[in-house]
Amino acid sequence: MAVKIRLKRMGKIRAPYYRIVVADSRTKRDGRV
Repeated sequence: MAVKIRLKRMGKIRAPYYRIVVADSRTKRDGRV
């Protein structure tokens, strides 16, 4: 199983925070796990 781990930038412009997103390559690019 190929899984991509990337950071998704969320939050406000002056107060951003990053969430670790694990995306399975078999799902859509914006698929949620």
